[in-house]
Amino acid sequence: MATHYSGSAATVTTEQHFIPEIWADGIYKYFERKTVFRGLVDDYSALVKGKGYGDAINVPEMSIISASAKSAGSDVAYDATATTTTQLALDKHKYVAKLFEDIALIQSEADLVSKYSRMMGEALARQVDTDIWAELDGLNQTQDLSADNTLTAAIFEAVLATLGENDIPYMDGECAMVVNPTLFADILNPSGGIAQYFIRNDAVGEGNHGLRSGMIGSLYGIDVYMSNVVTSALDNDKVVGAVFHKSAAVFASQQEVRVQSEYSIDALGTKLVSDLLYGCKIIDDSDNIKGVSLLNI
Repeated sequence: MATHYSGSAATVTTEQHFIPEIWADGIYKYFERKTVFRGLVDDYSALVKGKGYGDAINVPEMSIISASAKSAGSDVAYDATATTTTQLALDKHKYVAKLFEDIALIQSEADLVSKYSRMMGEALARQVDTDIWAELDGLNQTQDLSADNTLTAAIFEAVLATLGENDIPYMDGECAMVVNPTLFADILNPSGGIAQYFIRNDAVGEGNHGLRSGMIGSLYGIDVYMSNVVTSALDNDKVVGAVFHKSAAVFASQQEVRVQSEYSIDALGTKLVSDLLYGCKIIDDSDNIKGVSLLNI
C-alpha cells in the first residue's frame, strides 16, 4: 500500500523553484559552515563512523596525578586509581524533510539548488549546536557578569584566574569562548571595557578567515565565537556564554549528514530527507573542572 504524505507540501504556490540533484554536497557544505560548537569539543566520530553496531562510547575522564620520587634500589610504585568514564550515548537522530510536487520540479531553475541546500544544512547544524550547548550550559564553575550581556576586563580576568586555578591550560590554543550575539557585540564595542584586549583576525594579517570559520578574534589568546543558540535573555543567572577547554564536552557522529529521496505516486512529487545520527555529552564535574559559564545578574 502506498504511504500517504500528511505533511506540508511544497507547491507551485509556496515553492516556485526546486533543484532535484546534487543535494548531498551542498547540504553538508552548509552544515559544516554553520556548526560552531562541533569543532570546539573533542570529536570521537572516527570510533563509530560507518559502523552499524554500538549505541554508546565510554569516554575516559583522566585527572592529573602527582609524580613520585624514585629511590635507588627500589621498584616504582604504580598508581592504582581507577579511571572514571562517562558514557556518550549516540541517541540523537535528527532530520529535515520536504516534499516537492511535480509541477514545482517542472518549473524549477537549476541555479536555486543552493537555497534549498543551505536551508536544510543550516537546520541540521543549528540542531547540533543546540544539543552541544545544552550540555556545556551545565559547566560547574560560573562567573557573574557586572551587568547583563556586558563583559569587563575585570570579569574576564576573574574567569582566567578560575581557569588557571583549576589547571585548565587556556594558553594551549584549545580553549574557546562562545557568547550570545548581544554579548559578542559588547566585546566588539570600541568604547567597551574589554575591546582594547580583543585582537581581530584582520588586524594580524589573517584577512577574512574568521568570517568563514566563525572566529573573528581572540581575548588573551582565547578564540571568541558567537552563536545564536546561546540565549541573550536578561533573566537572573541565565547562562549567556562560556569559556571552556576542548575536553569539556565530547561529540560523536555515527552517521554524517545523509541525503535520501524517493518518488511518491500519491503526492505526485519527490520526497527528500536529510538526516544525522550523533550524540554529545559534557565532561565536567566538581573535581575535574573544564570551563566557566558567564551569568547575567
